[in-house]
Amino acid sequence: MVTAAGRGRLIYDLRDYPRMARPADIAKRAAAAYYGLSGDPKKVPKGWDVEYLRGDVPPETPFLVELGALIGNKWNENIGSESRTARMGELDFLVYANELLETKSLPKVTPGDPRIVTWMSYVASKSEDLVLVRLVRGDERKVLLANTAITQ
Repeated sequence: MVTAAGRGRLIYDLRDYPRMARPADIAKRAAAAYYGLSGDPKKVPKGWDVEYLRGDVPPETPFLVELGALIGNKWNENIGSESRTARMGELDFLVYANELLETKSLPKVTPGDPRIVTWMSYVASKSEDLVLVRLVRGDERKVLLANTAITQ
């Protein structure tokens, strides 16, 4: 409901709008759905710890700037069918990083290379809408970069 409040201002009744989820919550649900951790794709099952990674951002380099731009152009190709949110796992990110490395005649990275998460951290640091999530259970680790601004 919108009502006039004098001098051309409008008052919005927040009860008319659904509760907006925080980016961290959206990213957590996207990670749970992406990795298929439980029967309910929107919940992280017990036993899994959720970590939001914001530290260890590498210094800006021309490569990272180009990688950030490339990733920015790929979000619409990476919208989850369950979460309806743009997201990339480590392997998705690896494919795009290797595309860029190949154009520069640099050696490709392989799965498990720690630089992948470091580069994901750099990209995540460029926007509050980008959330880097790590799911941990024992020695098992799963990392996901979610763009919470692109949700269908």
